[in-house]
Amino acid sequence: MNKLSITLIVFLISSTAFAIEIITPKEIQKSIIQINDPDQNIKTLGQVAFQIDLSAAHDDLLALKVRRSDLVLKDGQKFTAFGVHKDAGIIIIAGGAVSHISIASVNNASDTRDASVLFYGKDNEVISPSPNDISVFNVEFEPLEFSYTPLQTPGSLDISVSIALDLSGSMAGHEGVLARATKTFMLGLPEFTKCQITVFSNDVYHLTPQEYNKLTSCPSSAYILDRPLKAEGATALYKAIKTGFQSGSHRLNKSFPNIALVITDGVNTVDYGETITSLKLDKTLNNSKLFVFWAGNYQKGYLSDLADLEFVSTQNLDHELNKFFNSLGVSLSGLQILHIGQ
Repeated sequence: MNKLSITLIVFLISSTAFAIEIITPKEIQKSIIQINDPDQNIKTLGQVAFQIDLSAAHDDLLALKVRRSDLVLKDGQKFTAFGVHKDAGIIIIAGGAVSHISIASVNNASDTRDASVLFYGKDNEVISPSPNDISVFNVEFEPLEFSYTPLQTPGSLDISVSIALDLSGSMAGHEGVLARATKTFMLGLPEFTKCQITVFSNDVYHLTPQEYNKLTSCPSSAYILDRPLKAEGATALYKAIKTGFQSGSHRLNKSFPNIALVITDGVNTVDYGETITSLKLDKTLNNSKLFVFWAGNYQKGYLSDLADLEFVSTQNLDHELNKFFNSLGVSLSGLQILHIGQ
């Protein structure tokens, strides 16, 4: 599965019921997240409605070898979850309360490699496990030394988040819901995230600077959404996705996926020359991940093999959009950093 870049396209529908369908492809400084301590070893950072996979450089063959191996933790206990990063040649296993591992990036530091890792526990809880429940190996299954401090602010991360909001005519009347949900999401993100916000209708329009080095943290940028938004015109969906993929091209840590979030309620109706094939190339070149929230008018297979995850809201847009944002926000805020020896 491709990894992390975020462009948001938002689509809204009013209703009273609640339903979400999730479609998957084939294949800190400040946070509003509540932190509680169920015991002395495991820190729970928040619970999500569904898991967000931020894995990068995954390899099915290497994963199969790990699954069939006899790797164990230092105390001899069997692992309950593992993650692999083919490009860095790293395998991370975990036991105890860990049920799933997602290695988002591995970035070379001075004398170590910093791996940003997402740990899940039971019931979709994002957790910070005890160091004793983690072990690291190379692809030859040789143990690697590492250091890890639970809940430590990941100072080495530089995460690009692109949010694209659909303001075509069919979104009229939903502008307020769209702005409020997006602003709340941005205010809750860590300070090491940088947000580019665009809206699209007949074309794509930037609410934040286009130059990456002029972007500020997501919490600092959130108040740009206090300005009035007006929905009218067509749906330049493909161009909005392309803009999201390219938004993080100048980020410092390119090992971490560029996150593109798109919230929309319609298919592309404006031709700027983009195709699904060209968008796949842009996604690969910019190491991006695409998460799409469909507020309506979802067509099965329309973004086939392009979106990493699609959320289909069929009724209560306000409630479902906030659930979508919460799952993503808790996941980004819950990333842990392992300093791994070379």
